[in-house]
Amino acid sequence: MRQCNGKGTMKSASASVQYVGNITYRALLLFTVLCVAGLVRFYHLTDASIWSDEGFSLILATCSLSDIWLLSGFDVHPPLYYLILHGWIMLVGGDELVWTRGLSASLGVLNVALGIWLVRLVSNGRAAIVAGLLLALLPIAVRYSQDVRMYSLLGVELTSATLALVYWVRNPERARYLIVYVLAVVAAFYTHYFSIFCVGSHWLYLLLVRCRIFGGQRYVFRLDWWMANIAIVLLYMPWVPSLTKHIAKGTLGWIQPVTVYSLPSAFWRFITLNDGLTYSSLVYWLLPIIIVFLGGVVVRGDSSHHKFGLLMVLCLFSTLLGAIGISLWTPLFVERYLFFAALMLPMVIAIALVGIKNKLVFSVVLGVCVCLEIAGLRNNYNGFHTMNNPSRVADNRVAELMADFNSGVAAGDILVASDVYLFYAAEYYSGKSVTVLFYTPPLKEGRSGRPGFNDFHAPLMKFSDEIYLDNLQTLKSAQRVWWLAFDHAFESDAARIPADWRLLWSKAAGDNVLALYVICSGEQAQSQERCR
Repeated sequence: MRQCNGKGTMKSASASVQYVGNITYRALLLFTVLCVAGLVRFYHLTDASIWSDEGFSLILATCSLSDIWLLSGFDVHPPLYYLILHGWIMLVGGDELVWTRGLSASLGVLNVALGIWLVRLVSNGRAAIVAGLLLALLPIAVRYSQDVRMYSLLGVELTSATLALVYWVRNPERARYLIVYVLAVVAAFYTHYFSIFCVGSHWLYLLLVRCRIFGGQRYVFRLDWWMANIAIVLLYMPWVPSLTKHIAKGTLGWIQPVTVYSLPSAFWRFITLNDGLTYSSLVYWLLPIIIVFLGGVVVRGDSSHHKFGLLMVLCLFSTLLGAIGISLWTPLFVERYLFFAALMLPMVIAIALVGIKNKLVFSVVLGVCVCLEIAGLRNNYNGFHTMNNPSRVADNRVAELMADFNSGVAAGDILVASDVYLFYAAEYYSGKSVTVLFYTPPLKEGRSGRPGFNDFHAPLMKFSDEIYLDNLQTLKSAQRVWWLAFDHAFESDAARIPADWRLLWSKAAGDNVLALYVICSGEQAQSQERCR
């Protein structure tokens, strides 16, 4: 008859309790990190007025699904985000910023969760939590999780694709992982053209691990891998005609050419939202040097069979270098377009940091990283950054002016926007309560000032020709006209105002000006007190 081993039973019970305790502790850490991610993304979510690209998104998303597909062909981005935003607005029953920006913020939190999952697969649990913390606080991720734009969605799609690739490399006989990969990549291609750089890094990884120095693995030659990529091409074919037309037009002329500072400044913007050029040369170049060094540490320290550390480093560096390489031919290097590479940065840093054995050194280095990110978050909330297009909250105050308009508008009033950016904002904030016109005076050479239906002007196709105001004299039947303009253009706009218009009120707020005129002509001159 067997005797019970009391000590063995106690040890087993103790081990079980310790295991459960570890699981609970990790779950608590994960929950805390995700709460932090949500907090920083939803903090001051609706404070800033919509900026130009957000106005574009909000106007385009109100079109029918077929029109969104058609009009996106004139834009620099494919249609999937706008289609999803359209469905989201229909689902929640409104296009208020708490919902539309909230969608991006929620996807931003999902980005953090997927990043933790990915690092847990390619490294360990400790690295995953560190990566989660750095991802949660990553300023560029927070910045574009507060936009009615596609960047958070793109991060979810490409991180999911990378996750699927890792699972497939670990279990190449499991076809379901390639199916997920195909769906994620196709979705990414329908969201942003720069997805090609992420997919390129995946191909480069599979090609490099074929080399003997990285294990001589033959995944890149597998038939199912090629079939998956053929499926991606076939599923993307419906959009290829729009893509080729866009390439032929070459409509990225607003992007600045790359310089020797483009890559290091990108790293600074990822972490602090500023280009770093105001720092001394030593400090400026130190950050990119450290990041490159940490990337080397990850690759060199990866003794695993699949070399996933190499994959992570390639997703960061080859994506950036690929964009810079093509930009030498035609400029297209914009940090927000490389959102996926930005997400990979804290993951690579986390994998490198957990290799530090000295706890004090580890804590100090992690603390420095967190402090840099907190400084970047401060820049985000205060608007002190050098990111392209979005302006400081103090400068972009069109929402404040439109609130004044909505409180003072009367029946028969007309609102005129002197710029297409402001037209989208006025159309959004007016709540369709008044006629909004877009002022398009003839050009100097006599040609029409109406824009062509391409790029940023594409959503104008949803409106009739009646929105265009070519001649201010045609407004004589109106009693009052509200004028929304940029402050730098207001004086030149005022020079065009007819002599029988009288200024009743004006307000400058940030970069914008709102003015109210009364038209003193005919019978209206007798009825308007200001005209007497």
